[in-house]
Amino acid sequence: MISESRKTSYIVIEKEKCKACQYCIAVCPKQVIGLSKDINRFGVNYAEPIAEKAHECTGCKSCAIMCPDVAISVYRRHVLEGNTIP
Repeated sequence: MISESRKTSYIVIEKEKCKACQYCIAVCPKQVIGLSKDINRFGVNYAEPIAEKAHECTGCKSCAIMCPDVAISVYRRHVLEGNTIP
């Protein structure tokens, strides 16, 4: 039952596609995306989920929609009494 489940969402950012435009950071309503301290093949600090806030992702897909390089994938799943339901 949906009422007894909790929805969890998360994002995956392909760091080698990211050009650090920061559009995803600007549109994230929960501010769960930041810039990495590391650099990628473009020589930029790429976007990545902030570890301490990643669990707050709502799966709204704003970041993926705004990403001009299609570097972000958004995943959603329901968790029901310890079981994952795709």
